[in-house]
Amino acid sequence: MTARRLASAAELHALAPHDAYVAQVDDSAAALWAGDDGAVGWLVRSPRWPGSGHLTCLGDPSAAVALLGDVLLEDGEVAVGSASLSRDVVPLLPTHLRLEPANDWEWLATTTLPPVQPGEDRVRWLGEPDHDDITELLRTHSGRHDAEPGQDHARRWCGVRDGSGELVAVAAHTEFWTGVPFLASVATRSDQRGRGLGGAVTAWVTRRLLEERRPRVTLGMYSDNDVARRLYLRLGYQVVHRFTSGRLRRGDPAGVSD
Repeated sequence: MTARRLASAAELHALAPHDAYVAQVDDSAAALWAGDDGAVGWLVRSPRWPGSGHLTCLGDPSAAVALLGDVLLEDGEVAVGSASLSRDVVPLLPTHLRLEPANDWEWLATTTLPPVQPGEDRVRWLGEPDHDDITELLRTHSGRHDAEPGQDHARRWCGVRDGSGELVAVAAHTEFWTGVPFLASVATRSDQRGRGLGGAVTAWVTRRLLEERRPRVTLGMYSDNDVARRLYLRLGYQVVHRFTSGRLRRGDPAGVSD
């Protein structure tokens, strides 16, 4: 085995000093590892599957696969139930390991104020009285949103209401790592799309968070959403990592599946 346990997030950061994704990891992680060949990994308790952990491995593809294999041989306090791996790592997985279902997504970040967008003057912070409207909009008009009101990681919501008071666009400020804003559930009512409202709420909340002296604002998007990618790039976000995530299915190396 080449993987070694790290005692703190500071050790992890020192091994990947220029990686903004690694920089957000803190000591709330259940376990941290480094490989002799430069790969790093960390495990967090999964909010989706209680009792299991979500493992992320980063580094040269072959090194990340080796680190993954070493971690899976450990008998840790938190079992690895799911994983996020760089897109170019997945084809190198041994046949008895697979991510299923596999979701391709991208992690983006920005440290610069976005250009002002038309409609930003209509955006406002939303409060608890707006939660039912937010939930209805998301469940009716956004099939793949990741946050809803009431969830622990959802800190604040912003949105736009039309002239009749109907909620027509929203975005969430969430935090999975303390102090690192992660935008989620950017959504527009179906009959209001194409009017720039998604750009307005994204730019507005990004601006507010950076003005609060956050070091960066981050977000994730499914890789097949070309419209969203164009919007985020136009607002100054940059793609930092391309991931594949999913439940980690482990079979017998001799060919018997789990």
